[in-house]
Amino acid sequence: MHGLIFVTWEKYLAERFGVSLLNAYRTALGKTVLNAPLASHVYDDEQLLAGVKLTSQLTRQPVHILLREYGHYFIINGLTSHLCAYLLNRIHNARELLLTMRDAHLQMRCTPDSLTPPLFAYEPLSTNPNDFVLIYDSPRKLCPILHGAIEGAAERFGETVVIFESTCMKKGATACRFELHFRSLYKLRKDETPERQARRCAQQHLADLVLSTLPNVDGITLRDLHRILSHQYPHTKQVRISALLEAINHLQHAGLVASSANLPDDTFTNRRYWRVRSADIAHGIRHTYNSP
Repeated sequence: MHGLIFVTWEKYLAERFGVSLLNAYRTALGKTVLNAPLASHVYDDEQLLAGVKLTSQLTRQPVHILLREYGHYFIINGLTSHLCAYLLNRIHNARELLLTMRDAHLQMRCTPDSLTPPLFAYEPLSTNPNDFVLIYDSPRKLCPILHGAIEGAAERFGETVVIFESTCMKKGATACRFELHFRSLYKLRKDETPERQARRCAQQHLADLVLSTLPNVDGITLRDLHRILSHQYPHTKQVRISALLEAINHLQHAGLVASSANLPDDTFTNRRYWRVRSADIAHGIRHTYNSP
């Protein structure tokens, strides 16, 4: 399971129940600052499931309530917004977010990190494109997280959503079917200053350059990437290594770039990055939103 899940789970615990609860949670699991989860790493599913069970015991909250709250939190919290900016900055409503989530998860299956994200499919419910069925299939059966994520997607884009789960894997079905009805609640205000807009566009442009420069195999280090970019695009000579790392992080959370972070003997200095190939998804997004 992707490290971003573990990092945002701990953020959710701290913000929802307080730092004292988070400390008790970490102590019970034998965690310290030194072995805290990292967003760039991959972890075993069982670690999260054990953590959720422990949290339920510590807070006396049912597991399904915790998972639903977390799903909502995952979509709207600042860390997800930052690390997934390469995708989120291109999205304008909740429906687009769910469609992009499908494509991003498919793309992540192409990475070498043994990730097995859930599978999503969509069916129309009416002629209104905002009425559709989302079909969820995952051996983890974490449908409460998806339920909360759908609610978070609606909130993120100023919409309301009516959700009806017609079938559920927890009740013996082969997949969960969510009937969704999104409606706009209010028009989102974009309070972005011209300076912030220019910075966002520059970050997106840099990420595109990085993606086009990274090799398909073997990989290169950050310093190699900086050297190649400086040679091919002289205007990038003043770009800091930290900015390149941020761009790579955004691309990794879109499933477009892989790294050696989970390989033995990896260090930040010798870590290699490469572009993930995909025959079906270009740059993490399908531009066909006419039907789910």
